[in-house]
Order: sequence, then structure tokens, then C-alpha cells
Amino acid sequence: VDPWKSKELTYTRRNLPHLQAPGATYFITFRCNRGIQLPDRTRDLIMAAIEACNGTSIDLDAAVVMPDHVHTIFRLIESHKLSRVLQLIKGRSARQVNQFLEQSHRLKPVPLWMDESFDHIVRSEAEWHDRIEYIRQNAVKNGLVSSPAQYKWLYVKTDDSKPV
Repeated sequence: VDPWKSKELTYTRRNLPHLQAPGATYFITFRCNRGIQLPDRTRDLIMAAIEACNGTSIDLDAAVVMPDHVHTIFRLIESHKLSRVLQLIKGRSARQVNQFLEQSHRLKPVPLWMDESFDHIVRSEAEWHDRIEYIRQNAVKNGLVSSPAQYKWLYVKTDDSKPV
């Protein structure tokens, strides 16, 4: 989708520019606040929050939950707004992560996510493939595993819609 050609393009800006266009595929990155590293169990909670939106508000192509950030690629379903979907994912996961950390580690709740996410509209099939591969290889590139299949917090939709 070329967002600049859409008559329904919306543009907002805080620190980063944010574009939204119907039918667009988004590559999204959101990061933990400085110094926060996500224990394994919390990455399960975050992946579950993302997958809970799949099929209801988003059509998820890929996601990876890293120790301090998340990457996703998806399309919005129907009239859902990008800011609202990210608010749902980040809000739900932050509550669940903080509850887990309070109960298991006796830590006070902290703001988990940086306020603003990076969002980019994917403009071509070649770019989409590149971004999928970037997500697949993220844990390998960061030295967490030697192959994508070994990383528990990776989802890539396949033709039969099962995670890889």
C-alpha cells in the first residue's frame, strides 16, 4: 500500500510520525522502558496478548518478543485503529507482566513500555518479505538461539496459519 495515495490517510505526530491507511500492513516495534529485561514467563504473557488480538482486531503475519522489545507485522481488521490496537496489546501485557513480577519477584509495578511505538507501513511485497525475515532472525542475530525454530517467542504465519 502506498499510504500517500490513500484518500483516507491519517497522519499524527508526537515524537515520531504515525501514518494510518486502510488495508495497510504495519511493521511495529515497541520497546521496554530503559533497564527492563523481560523474564521468560513474561514473554509468554506478551505473546499471548498479541495473539489474543489476532483474528479480532488484527491479521497477524509475524511477531517476536525479545528480552527488551517486540516486533510485529499485521493488518488492521475492519475499522480498528492502530493506536487502539497497540493500546490493547501494550496495556494488557503491561498489567499481566506487572502482576507476575509483583507476585513472583516482589517487585513494585513499573511502566513497562516506552510511550511511543515505531510504526511503518510496508509498501511492497519485497519489503514485507524482508521484514518477516528480520523478525525470524532477530533472536539469532541477538545471540539468543542458533536458529529461529529454537526461539519460543516467535510467531510467523504459514500458509496453514500455524506458527513456525
